Amino acid sequence: MSLLSAVLQEANKVNTDDLKKHRDQILPTVKDLTERLQLLSWALQQNIIDTYVNFTVTKSLEQLNYKNRKAKILEDHSKCIQEMDNIKEMFINDEDFRNHCDKLHKSFSIFNYLCTVVDGKRILEKANHEFTRFNYTEAVLAVKQLKIDLNKLKLDGKLVKALSNINAQAENQLALYIAQLSVEWENIFTWSENKGLTFLTYSLSIQQSDPILLHTILNTLYITDRMYAELGLFSNFFINNLLHNVIRHSCDIFTEDHIGAIVFNIKVNLNDPKRPNYQTIFNNLTAIFEFLHSTLGSHFKSEKSFIEIFADTLRQKFFSKIIEDCIRMNLPSCDSTYQNYKNIVIELDSFNKFLVDLKFVKADESPLNKYIDDTECVLYNKKCDKLLSDVRMLLNKSLSYSTITVGSAPIDENDSILDVTDNSAIWDINKPLFLPRCVISQNVKVVVSLIVEHLEESAKLPEKYSKQLISYVKDIAIMYQSFVPKKFKINLECCPSDIALFFNNCFYLAHSLLGPPWCITLPKDIANQLNIILLECIQDLRVLGLEKISLYLQREKSTIMQSIEADGSSWTHDSYEQFDCAINTALALLKDLKCSWYNVLPNRMYEMSMCTLVQVLCQSMLDRVLAAIKPVSEELVYMLAMRVDNTLADVFTLFEEPIHFESKINIWAKFSKLPHLLRAQLLEISDLWNNDRDQFQGYSCEEVRQVVKMRFPDDKYRLRILKEIQ
Repeated sequence: MSLLSAVLQEANKVNTDDLKKHRDQILPTVKDLTERLQLLSWALQQNIIDTYVNFTVTKSLEQLNYKNRKAKILEDHSKCIQEMDNIKEMFINDEDFRNHCDKLHKSFSIFNYLCTVVDGKRILEKANHEFTRFNYTEAVLAVKQLKIDLNKLKLDGKLVKALSNINAQAENQLALYIAQLSVEWENIFTWSENKGLTFLTYSLSIQQSDPILLHTILNTLYITDRMYAELGLFSNFFINNLLHNVIRHSCDIFTEDHIGAIVFNIKVNLNDPKRPNYQTIFNNLTAIFEFLHSTLGSHFKSEKSFIEIFADTLRQKFFSKIIEDCIRMNLPSCDSTYQNYKNIVIELDSFNKFLVDLKFVKADESPLNKYIDDTECVLYNKKCDKLLSDVRMLLNKSLSYSTITVGSAPIDENDSILDVTDNSAIWDINKPLFLPRCVISQNVKVVVSLIVEHLEESAKLPEKYSKQLISYVKDIAIMYQSFVPKKFKINLECCPSDIALFFNNCFYLAHSLLGPPWCITLPKDIANQLNIILLECIQDLRVLGLEKISLYLQREKSTIMQSIEADGSSWTHDSYEQFDCAINTALALLKDLKCSWYNVLPNRMYEMSMCTLVQVLCQSMLDRVLAAIKPVSEELVYMLAMRVDNTLADVFTLFEEPIHFESKINIWAKFSKLPHLLRAQLLEISDLWNNDRDQFQGYSCEEVRQVVKMRFPDDKYRLRILKEIQ
């Protein structure tokens, strides 16, 4: 073995021997300290049970020399732990040393628990002493901390009951302190509401006789987390009573100095029907907040101001009420200029800065910012909302409540049936693009004028508002399509005049949305977007108008056909009377429609609608007459011919100006030849058929033969003529 190795081995042996010697010196100290801990713990345990369970103390803490023994134990324990930590790693596998260390730690932990309980009595007594000296904060915080410490303890046996009792004592003592604080707060700050016949007076009273006590109460309530609870009732009173009436009624504010107190009065005039304007409301609220800040806030010293804490209890409700009942109620009407609105924004900005400076709200979190930063948006939203409201109110009116003539008279006979316009004329709201002259409901014209007015005004605002209004215009078109048919459902099924007006209204609204040429009155991008978005609405409106009048015509066509249609094909006087009555009913319907639709619908729409029903009437009469397969008496034949002549004459009266029926009613020529066919003799029919076929235009060979069979008896002459008609 080298000399160096021998030296190192000898050094390690010396170090190990020193550590073992040191361990043998510490171990008796650990045992002694553990024994002392256990003895004092047992004495403390007995004292706790005597004090909080048996309520008869056998040995007081002074007799146990608790204070000195505890101090000595804590000092020795600190030194012992430090020495043990130095050698603990070297003897981690020494079970005997480890057991004594664990026993010491456990004994010291129990000793700490017992000391906490024992010291609790002294803490409670000291808290009572401090509270009687008006050191409310120290007293309350001491008891609260004691409760926290007691809740961390883990005891067993009778000590559990003792712990419960001291905990209950601390709880009761804390409740008494909180109650006393509430009483003191109520004596310092009071509010009341005095009702009269025409006046309502709110009074806020702050005691000023003892500023030190006021400061103590406020800060104790804050530090002990009681401030929010104490302000809860006043916050409800402030929102639901004081603020509610300050916003709605005129009021006078004045202060009174009483002995040791200052009283702030708000006298509300319930007899004045005029609501205060926003300047007055903001000034009154400023005065109220300044009073609270100067009287209560000036005595409140902490990281949060009094007004800031007060605001936490009502901030959201306060701003909601200010916005709903003050700002929105005082916004200028939609007919007003933007400058009038900006005046309220100046006042609102000043009031908002006051609240920010007072720490009622953070500058970037105030709900008033959106009313200050974007004045056009707020007013324009109001304008758009009012537009929808006005339109809905207008659409509630009856279709025929008030009517007006609009549109352009046709210039060229080749114009479309529905679309006419004078391209050389300047656009006029009374003459929308491509709309023929017709009668519409007055309220629809008002709706269009509102749309045009708002669109033209929106061109003066930033582009985003113009885009927003386009969606509102689309909503109006959709509203008309859904709201009016639902509200006037029965009228649009049974009332011809309302059906015609609704048809015209739909087309007027659709054609009005086509212009004026928006590129002239609006920026190009907005005009293009308007045309694209409204294109679908325009088509839907036209389709809806046509749908309602088409459904009505379809029902009337079915009625005419069913009334003229006969159960059998033979003709008798009874069947003729039924036939005649059905025709008279159909003609009466057509005459009623003339009264309702003539000069109301566009001329060509009127002609098309009436000719549709005339077509059905003529076709039904033809089908009924030609359905006979048995010979009919000469008298009935001439009566049928006369009935057809009269019908032709009645049809002419449905139109004030001559029209070319052959181009509008495809069976008109055939129907008008029916009287001649019914009156012609047998040989005449054969001669006309073979030599002048134009007289039977529209009739088939079989139909002419059918007339011959109906009119003439079955003999050889009729048989010969029937052979000639081929």
